[in-house]
Amino acid sequence: MVTEFFLTVGGILLLYTGAEMLVRGSVALSHKFRVRPMLIGLIVIGLGTSSPELVVSIEAALIGSGEIAVGNIIGSNISNLALILGLAVLFRPILAAKELLTRDIPVMIAVSAFMTLLLWNGILTRLDGILLLVGLFFYMVITIRMNIRPHISEEDLAYRTRSVPVVLLATLAGVGILILGANLMIKGAVGIARIFEVPEGIIGLTIVAIGTSLPELAAAVVAAIRRQGELILGALIGSNILNILFVLGVTGAVRAVHLTDIMLDDLVIMTIFAVLMVPVVRTGYKIGRLEGVLLLLLYAGYISYLFIR
Repeated sequence: MVTEFFLTVGGILLLYTGAEMLVRGSVALSHKFRVRPMLIGLIVIGLGTSSPELVVSIEAALIGSGEIAVGNIIGSNISNLALILGLAVLFRPILAAKELLTRDIPVMIAVSAFMTLLLWNGILTRLDGILLLVGLFFYMVITIRMNIRPHISEEDLAYRTRSVPVVLLATLAGVGILILGANLMIKGAVGIARIFEVPEGIIGLTIVAIGTSLPELAAAVVAAIRRQGELILGALIGSNILNILFVLGVTGAVRAVHLTDIMLDDLVIMTIFAVLMVPVVRTGYKIGRLEGVLLLLLYAGYISYLFIR
């Protein structure tokens, strides 16, 4: 019991430390390279915190269990927009850039709908995977070009003296500490749950499921508190896009996936959550605590639906 307790507490401390390093490093990188924080959020936080899911997805595809990867993507995308964003704005409301409604959110809706159409027949072919990876290439090129700031700001000058390798190393270290902290916390929490004889199924559906989202959640909360809303919105929306174009693309390219347990309504619900971001962001381009509560209620409703269907 003592070991499990220290694992849990140690994991929480590492999550906070890693999130602080990641957010600070990401902001510094955005100024060093004169790009908008949203782009750094997409590339560094979005890709970095999704790296465990990518590894799991590739391993699952190689052993013929690609359906795990598909379920992971659907659950992660819903969790990003409902659970993580909802909790983050409870700490501090987030201001949203208008470009989100004209570019990033429409892309997220489009790729979510495209994923639903691709999997409607229950099969993800290698050709589907290749098409998704081609879409990823064009998305990354266009996104990078549109997020470069041509003029040097006073904040850029303030970060000029900082070494790029040092800032990059600190940022990547933050990602690593986040992932380590999440793993320690999951082990500790699972150990405590088993001591109290909590059923394995409940552990998997609660502690493990939420635990895999802890890196994104920790980064989102710290970014919200530090008034870096654009950073975390870019990370969450970008992560959803990358989960589909990159993770699902690689999974399909490695091996065709035949779905049996993933239900079509899960795909539709994922797309609906993407569409819901339009009214959520459009209300004054500010995501407040009311929207956060509504997102959390919708997420609770989805989880309840999983238990009763």
